[in-house]
Amino acid sequence: MKALVDEFEARDDPWAAASAWQDFREGLMTPWDGLRHMARNPSLWRYGILPVVVNLLITGLLLMILIATGVYFFTAIHPKFGDGWLWGLAELLVAGLFVVAVIGLAVTAWMALQTILCGWFYDRLARQVELQIGTRPEDLRDVPFWPQAVDALRAVGLLALVNAGCIVVQIVPGVGTVLGLLGSYYFTCSTLGFEYFDYPLSLRGLRRSEKLAFTRRHRPHTLGLGTAVAMLALIPVVNAVFLTTAVTGAVLLHRRLKEPSTIAGRY
Repeated sequence: MKALVDEFEARDDPWAAASAWQDFREGLMTPWDGLRHMARNPSLWRYGILPVVVNLLITGLLLMILIATGVYFFTAIHPKFGDGWLWGLAELLVAGLFVVAVIGLAVTAWMALQTILCGWFYDRLARQVELQIGTRPEDLRDVPFWPQAVDALRAVGLLALVNAGCIVVQIVPGVGTVLGLLGSYYFTCSTLGFEYFDYPLSLRGLRRSEKLAFTRRHRPHTLGLGTAVAMLALIPVVNAVFLTTAVTGAVLLHRRLKEPSTIAGRY
C-alpha cells in the first residue's frame, strides 16, 4: 500500500499527484473508450459478439444456481429452526454466513469461467484491434490457450484467498474494517487491471515478470482499469458488453502508454 500512497500523494510534487489521478481516470474510462472505438469500427464486433454471448450464458447459469440455492435454503434449512427469538437470531446468523459463502463462491466461479471461456475470444479481439490500429503482424505472437488458462485460474484462486484474508482482517475492531476493505479493493482492482493489460502484453510474447513491471510502472492506469472492470462486473447483462469493450480499450491504452505520439488524436 505504501507504493500506492506515495504515487498518488507525491507530497513533494503536487503536479505528479494530479497526473496520477488523471492516469487513474484514464484507466477508469478504458471500457467506454473501447466501446467508442468499436462503435466507430463495427467490423470488430465480429470478434466481440461471441464473448458477449458466452458471458451472458455464464451469468444466466450462475443466477439460476443462486436462485435454486436460495430456494433450497428456505425449504430445507428454515424448517429446522424452532420458534423464539434465539432460534430467529441463530437462523439469521446462519443465513448471513450462507449468503456470504454462496455469493463468494458464485463470484469466484463467474470470474474463473469468464476468464477461461472468454479468454480465447478476447485474445482474437485484441489481435484484431492491434492490427486495425497499425501494429505489424510480425510484432504479434500467438497466445497458447492452456498456459493462459492456468495463469487465469491461479489469479482467480489467489484473488479469492486474499479476499478471504481481508474478510478475516475486518473482524479486528476499529482499524480492521478499514484495512480489510482497502486491502481487498487494492489487490482486487490491481489484479483485474493486470489481467486486462495481459491481452496486449501477451500478444508481444512478454514474460510474466515483464508484464508485472509494466503494470507497476503504470500503477494508476492499472488500478483505474481494474476498478472499472470490478464495478461493471457487478451489473448483470451490461457487464457482458463492457467487459468485452474493456479488452479493446486496454489495447488502445497500452498503445497510448507505449507510443503516445502514434495514437493520440487518431482513435
